Amino acid sequence: MTYAETRRKIDPTKGDRLGDGSPNDNDRVEIGPTQLAFREWEAAGLHLPNLARMRAFRWNRLVQSLQARDYGGILMFDPLNIRYATDTTNMQLWNSHNPFRACLVCADGHMVVWEYKNSPFLVTFNPLVKELRSGASFFYNVCGDRVAEDATSFAAQVIEVMQAHAGSNRRLAVD
Repeated sequence: MTYAETRRKIDPTKGDRLGDGSPNDNDRVEIGPTQLAFREWEAAGLHLPNLARMRAFRWNRLVQSLQARDYGGILMFDPLNIRYATDTTNMQLWNSHNPFRACLVCADGHMVVWEYKNSPFLVTFNPLVKELRSGASFFYNVCGDRVAEDATSFAAQVIEVMQAHAGSNRRLAVD
């Protein structure tokens, strides 16, 4: 959902997209350069990365690696690995101590992110993420005495996705 006008009122000559391909709405959900950095790079004649192409390159690299090794998918919990695969971030330092996120990339390219339930907007900007779920929290402050029950539920979701997108291949890499 966006609350911005469809046409920029401040410097409409800049267009609808920034040089890296992200929306020019001054509302960036990913960690990235500030407007100051964009201006400095433009003044220095630097070319900006195309984030959509970068994301596609990373996704394709993961998928090709899975296929080359005959894996049905890779399940990631490490915040840096999730960032690489999805270009999304959410409380990375906190998540490294209290895991609540996961990402599954299947060999057919299907990507699922288990995100904190109140932060779907941190993932939905990336069209390579085909499914958004919640329920990957396995620490006592969230699960209490239900850790085993919640882990079983999460495992069932992983099995469900693998059955739908990896066929009979149950080989799963885990970071």
